[in-house]
Amino acid sequence: MFDLPKTPPRIAVAISGSESARIAAEHGDAIFATEPKPELVKAYTGAGGNGEKYAEVPLSWAEDESAALRSARETFRFGVTGWKVMAELPNPVNFEAATEFVGEEHIAESFGYGPDASDHLTVAQQFVDAGFDNLALVNAGPDPDGFFDFFAKELDEPIRSLTPSR
Repeated sequence: MFDLPKTPPRIAVAISGSESARIAAEHGDAIFATEPKPELVKAYTGAGGNGEKYAEVPLSWAEDESAALRSARETFRFGVTGWKVMAELPNPVNFEAATEFVGEEHIAESFGYGPDASDHLTVAQQFVDAGFDNLALVNAGPDPDGFFDFFAKELDEPIRSLTPSR
């Protein structure tokens, strides 16, 4: 804790718009985002950023779609509100109030969910198409062990093979 490493750790800066992208380009080594917006990557590279581009991909695996949607709504509904809400709400009661009317239909619009790998790959592809080169998969499903098994058997190879569609 008290000794600096010989090589300083790389710092990824969370970005949500052009101002934070500029700060990341100036002071960080990489970016991290939660939305598949190409304009975030463009703002970062346009400001001189040349580091890696990380993104959090929202997934919810379960053996059936309704269980996956229900779990994602219960545990991760704040994710559909966008970075501004996630970054600025001070405590859980505010998150509860801000997400009270987020329904499973909203989760379905942005999450890969259920047992079908193609649904999860479709969501991951959006981030690849936006210019992100490192994907952090976040499972909001009810069965973490099942998700790891699903990843190993059905997602690992195809997700690593994704390339931009354009």
